[in-house]
Parts: sequence; structure tokens; C-alpha cells
Amino acid sequence: MLPGIHMLDLAGPLQILSTVAELGIGPLAIRCVGPHSSVQAFQGLELGRVGPLPARLQPDDLVLAIGSKITDTLIRSPAWREAADWLRSVAAANERPTIAAVCTGAFLLGDAGLLDGRLCTTHYAHVGRLRARHPKASVVDNRIFVSDGNIWTSAGVASGIDMALQLVADAYGDEAAIRVARENVVPFRRFSSDPELASKFHSRSHGNALVHAVQDAISADLAVSVSDPSFAGTFATSVRHLSRVFARETGLTPKQYQLALRMDKACRLLEGSSLPIEEIAEQCGFASVQAFRACWNKAQPMTPGEFRQAHPR
Repeated sequence: MLPGIHMLDLAGPLQILSTVAELGIGPLAIRCVGPHSSVQAFQGLELGRVGPLPARLQPDDLVLAIGSKITDTLIRSPAWREAADWLRSVAAANERPTIAAVCTGAFLLGDAGLLDGRLCTTHYAHVGRLRARHPKASVVDNRIFVSDGNIWTSAGVASGIDMALQLVADAYGDEAAIRVARENVVPFRRFSSDPELASKFHSRSHGNALVHAVQDAISADLAVSVSDPSFAGTFATSVRHLSRVFARETGLTPKQYQLALRMDKACRLLEGSSLPIEEIAEQCGFASVQAFRACWNKAQPMTPGEFRQAHPR
């Protein structure tokens, strides 16, 4: 935390990460640190009880450089130099924690030498300035967030929430990130050229508790028969009513949603394992290899074998 800090740049990721422990997902401890014990936010509030920059970090630690109002005065300040030097030393240590920047926090990472040779982004209004200040960095625009190795950067303001959710997904799994997003009434989002989100994150921006529960059940058991009356009965409703509500909220039938999840898992297993096709089909909930291949051929131009060769581990 540095002087001129933006409140939402701080509060968004702070809220998301705090929810991890609140929901019992993991024992995540959060500390707000910086060169000064208190800072004045750009929005006028004085923020106190800021802890000192820690002397040492652990490999599974996460550091977030929160965006501030970027001015020449701030960049030339002792606080800025101290924070940049600290980040440089942290990145050079053996522990190599994950380091992420929200909005203009990317400038701090850049001045610490952490963006050279890496893909990164920042608030759209500052992309040109970041490119000029750090010509060795590959600054991309029109992205919510970018990860390159252990370095993450985001476009700023509310996009820090999206980045924090993805960090939660990477650390604790997709279902944990979905729980955190739902608790905070936050949709997963994708802008223009950003990579597609996994199907688990699609159609989750609604607020219908019934449909969320059905999606959770399908995710937990990809082999479940969603057209069986007993499945709908689990939610005290009929197949017809469930299908109608599900389609209204997501634009998909329960079966279409299930097939999307199955295909996502199949792609991940083909990319990340040497499992035979028969076992992949079974793990993805298909009743047979033939059913898997029929679904695959409708969605993919390559055969499963060709797909695996095109995505070597």
C-alpha cells in the first residue's frame, strides 16, 4: 500500500481473498503492508495500521501491489523506491512468491525490474505510459488481467476482483472460486481478446439459487442423468420446470451445460495426462467411448489423438 492508493483497487481483491477464510476454503491470512504505517487514499480516506514490509516470504505467499494515483511525485518518492527495492529483493530470493499488480501497481513491478521480457497489462489509460517507461515489457491492452509465470497484472479498478478470483481458482480449485464469486455476487467476466473462461465459469452471472445448486450438482457428478425425474426431484421440482428455469437463466439446457463441462474436462485430461481415451471418457461422465467420440466430433475439428499431439505436455 502506497500513498494515493485507490480504494477499489485495494478493497476488491481484499474482499475476494478474505472470503476464502470466511467460507472455510483455506486458512488464508491477509496482511496490509507498506513503507508507511498509514497512507492517505486518493479518495480522501486515511488508512492506518499498515504493517511493515516483511523481511522474508514463503513460496506459497502472494504479494499484491495495489494501484495508486500515478504522479511524478509518487514515482520519485522514497516510499516508491523502498517498495520497488523490496519487490526486487523478494523476486530475487529463492522462495519466488506469486507477485500480482492491480491497475497502476504494474508501474511498481516495472520499476522493480519484474516486467522485463514478460507479458503484462495495466489500466487502459496508462498502457502507453507503461510501454514507454518499460520498453522491455510486452504490454498488452484490452485485457482484464495477464499472467506470465509468477507475475500477474490487471487492468485496474474492478478487474482486480477478476484477477483475485482466478488466483483463488488456481490455488483452491474452480469450485472454490465459484463459491467466493457467488458469496460476493460477482460474475466471472471476459473482455474481447481475453482467453475463454472454462465452462464452469460460463453462465454463472445469474442470481438464481436453484440454478446455481443444479450447476454445483452437475459439476460434482458429470455422469448424473440430468433428464431423470429423480435428479429434478432432488431440487423439489420437475424436469420440465427445471429445464425452463435453467435455460432462462443460462441460455442452455441442463444437458448442454453438462456436455460443456464434460468436454472441458476431456480437453484438460488430453492436454495434461497420458490417460487412454477409454479412461478419459469414463472420468468425464460418458457412458461409453462411442458416446464420448460422438460428442467430441460435434465440438472439435481434430480427433482426440490429434488434439493431444497439438497440445503436448
